[in-house]
Amino acid sequence: MISLRGILKQSNDVVRLARWFRVRSLKRVRRNLFEGYVRASTTRKLQLGSGSNELPGWLNSDGNWSTSNDRYLDITEPFPFIADTFSYIFCEHTIEHIHYNQAQAMLLECFRVLSSGGKIRLATPNLEAYLHLYHPASEAILGDCVTEKFNKNILPGFHAAINYRPITKKPDAVFVINDIFRNYEHKFIYDYQTLAALLRHVGFKRVTRCKVGISHDEVLCGLETHKDRINSFLTVVVEAMKPESPQE
Repeated sequence: MISLRGILKQSNDVVRLARWFRVRSLKRVRRNLFEGYVRASTTRKLQLGSGSNELPGWLNSDGNWSTSNDRYLDITEPFPFIADTFSYIFCEHTIEHIHYNQAQAMLLECFRVLSSGGKIRLATPNLEAYLHLYHPASEAILGDCVTEKFNKNILPGFHAAINYRPITKKPDAVFVINDIFRNYEHKFIYDYQTLAALLRHVGFKRVTRCKVGISHDEVLCGLETHKDRINSFLTVVVEAMKPESPQE
């Protein structure tokens, strides 16, 4: 007679097997879509972790295997592209969802698939800004950030925030700061210096800090969805370039 433990194990095995077949099928379908984009495009632009932000003219990809369908791309695995394929890479509020060592491997892949002179733009929650929320009296927007994030995310129990709903309804920066670490399956939160150092470490040059929606390159302007006053303040944006020559 099969025990309950045995039934549950079989059920888990079936789920894992179904997921394996699903991901394999997605990879086969996405290969045709990705190759078609590369053939048809002269200025090739890759978005990683696009979610619902479909950018016209970009190859939009996402790592959620259950919803991304033919756009599936796991940024923790080697990219399915040959070297020097893209002129631009854009990645918004995605790198914080993987571990630091995985981010280094991801950026190495970005460096590999970018052509010489190609550019990468990363937007991610800004650790420095979040930690400043602990003393909101020093700047008006800090208090506004605490109030908005507390009321919109913490009190309603958004995602994992259900596990740390406060006992009072008074906005508190402690909950907002904990939320950026403990919620949304975040793995590592960056400040500018740490992210810039990681980009330089894998070979990128001309690392610069930008404001949300603004770039010296018009192709990289206006891409972010986290562009309202509060989210812009709490986001750090970094651009970098793959050198055009090894000596640069």
